Amino acid sequence: MRFFVNKLLLIGLLGLMLVGCSAATNTEESSEDTIEETVVETVEAIEEPEERSIVADEITTTFYPEVTRLRNLTEEDLEWYDIIMTRLNAIDDFSGDRETVYEIAEEYGEDPEELWFNWLEIVDAKWYGDNGNYAILPEANHKLTSEILEKNIVGENIEHISGGSKLNEENLTTSVYQKLHVDGEPYEIAYIIEHRDDFNIAEIIEFSINGEKIDF
Repeated sequence: MRFFVNKLLLIGLLGLMLVGCSAATNTEESSEDTIEETVVETVEAIEEPEERSIVADEITTTFYPEVTRLRNLTEEDLEWYDIIMTRLNAIDDFSGDRETVYEIAEEYGEDPEELWFNWLEIVDAKWYGDNGNYAILPEANHKLTSEILEKNIVGENIEHISGGSKLNEENLTTSVYQKLHVDGEPYEIAYIIEHRDDFNIAEIIEFSINGEKIDF
């Protein structure tokens, strides 16, 4: 009889142990499931910010700038250049260029308005005539660079901060560098223009944003 009671107690204890093990196993599995779900949720919450491009989907490379045919300078033109430039260099304030030319014209018995317009052509030919009889003058060059930005840069608000350009006379290319704010963000734009057909065709051969070249 005592043996039978001990046997029942032993069976009861084994049952309790199995129940305990089962509960512990369920607890561990539940804990593992919770951890796995938390990790998955954390990974899903981390998203890489989408990089924005300010470059148009298709870059426009060919432009047709306003070109000026320069004056063929004569000996008389060069003499007028020396006379007028000498007088202007002696004046600190260059805002009176037109008035000064008028004064010189009256001194030499010339028509003031005619000498003034001749002077403008003489200066353009003297300053920009090293590369032939045609040139893109400063105002036309500003229109060209503005058109290049308008065609190739995308943004609701494009603000030009600073920039510059340099003409390579050997291969007739112009390197342009510009700083912009596009929708409030700063960018550095650089490109190279190749000039053809007496400057009538301006072809972009290289274009970069913040130092990174753009394929086109």
